[in-house]
Amino acid sequence: MLRIGVILAVVCVILLGAGSWLGSLKHSGPKPGAVHTPDDSDYYMQGATVYQLSKQGQLTYRMKVGQVLHFADDSARLSDIDVHYLKGTKTYWNLHAAKGRVPAGQRDLYLYDGVVIHHPRVNGNMVKVTTSHAWVRPKANRVDSDARVTAIEPGQKVTGDGMLINLDTNKLKLLNNVHVTYSP
Repeated sequence: MLRIGVILAVVCVILLGAGSWLGSLKHSGPKPGAVHTPDDSDYYMQGATVYQLSKQGQLTYRMKVGQVLHFADDSARLSDIDVHYLKGTKTYWNLHAAKGRVPAGQRDLYLYDGVVIHHPRVNGNMVKVTTSHAWVRPKANRVDSDARVTAIEPGQKVTGDGMLINLDTNKLKLLNNVHVTYSP
């Protein structure tokens, strides 16, 4: 009788062990492997939207980016960037670039690889500005570039070297070698 009791105890222990093992297999998925961020960034985001509000809670700008790579030196690289800027302006400024970066220790955004800016004027005309690169400087409320710039609106085309967009006054100024072409 003792022998049957020992055999039953051993069988129960084996069944309990096998049941626990099978249960753990059922509830555990594959073990995650090592995670590698793109280009050895310390973190990254995809499909991110950043909202900046004024002290009064009003939207200052909205930036949508396809991808942001952040690095240990506090720099960042961005791709597929759209900035909708409207702080203090009667209308808005939309900026787009394929690529951008924020240098280490700065808050300014350097846009490059086909910068396109759209701005509806108060009179209803849409201005389209194109350049190879530009700096967005949120603390100074301006956008500037030292590259060749073309600004087009119905009836005129303006080209020049360098630009300054003052977002407080809603003004675009081309800086050097400015040429204006009017068309009816």
